[in-house]
Amino acid sequence: MKNLSVKKLVGIGVGAAAALAVVALAAVFALRVDSAEARQIALDAAGGGEVVAQEVSSEGLWNEYSYEIVNGDTWYDIEVSGFGSVTEMESSTGLYRH
Repeated sequence: MKNLSVKKLVGIGVGAAAALAVVALAAVFALRVDSAEARQIALDAAGGGEVVAQEVSSEGLWNEYSYEIVNGDTWYDIEVSGFGSVTEMESSTGLYRH
C-alpha cells in the first residue's frame, strides 16, 4: 500500500469539507418554511383569527416572519423563524392597536 502524500491528504480534506458544506446548505433549504407555512403556524399559535399585518425580514439564508393577528377581542404579535418555530408571541385583550 502506497503512502498518501500531503497534497493528496489535503485534497481529501478539502473535498470532504466541500461535500459537508453542500449537504448543510441543502438541509437549510429543505428545512426552511415559506411565507404560507409561516402564516399558518402563526394562525395556529393564535388559535385562528385574521392576519391584519405581516412583515418578512431576511436573516441570512432564510426569512423571519412577523404577524399581527386579531382573534375576537385578543390581538397577537407573533414571530416565526425561518425554520417554522414561534420565537416570540405577545398578546393583549381589548381594542386592536396598530
